[in-house]
Amino acid sequence: MSSWQDAASIVSIFRAMSKVSVSVQSLRATGVAKEANHVFFRNNPDIQVREACAKLIASWKEIGLAKRPATPPVAETLPPALASGKGEEEAPMKPSKEKRTADVTKPDKTEKAKRSKKTEEKVGDTPNAELAAQFKELASHEFKKGGTSKFAGIAFNKVVAILNGLEQKVTSGSSIAHLPGIGKETVKKIDQYLEKGIIDKLERIRNGEED
Repeated sequence: MSSWQDAASIVSIFRAMSKVSVSVQSLRATGVAKEANHVFFRNNPDIQVREACAKLIASWKEIGLAKRPATPPVAETLPPALASGKGEEEAPMKPSKEKRTADVTKPDKTEKAKRSKKTEEKVGDTPNAELAAQFKELASHEFKKGGTSKFAGIAFNKVVAILNGLEQKVTSGSSIAHLPGIGKETVKKIDQYLEKGIIDKLERIRNGEED
């Protein structure tokens, strides 16, 4: 049985992923959370795979909740006329629904575009964005192949998340070999890209020399 098909290997991968420091930004950029939450893992026949999947997704959800700003309490205040002791008949009338609607300025499309562009730049502005993009392409290829290849896709996406979460630029594969999820083959691919500007496996895929 292939190691990718072994339930113990899947559980090991999920547990290693749970130890990697990630951000909401890197989870969204890599799509790894969506893949890890696949129905194949959630409803896997092996209970350890299901539990490992549930724990990993739960830990990532906590990261998202922790980033949300707390909702400020709504202050309950009386209208100035009532607060000063004047009768309701002297209180200023509330503007009509139509007027309130008209006063609300709709967001400018140009401003929306600027915010969207700014977000994209932020995602791709990590020190190792170019290197991460190579592994993202490898992951996409494995997911397109389907079957047990998606486990390789998950592993590649894990590498993407790690690279995007680093604050320092990677100068060699060995410099991050100690991190969970960075194996010998990953170190080799990183060194290939840093030395030649390409990853041999990815180059063969692009040239149609490898399925």
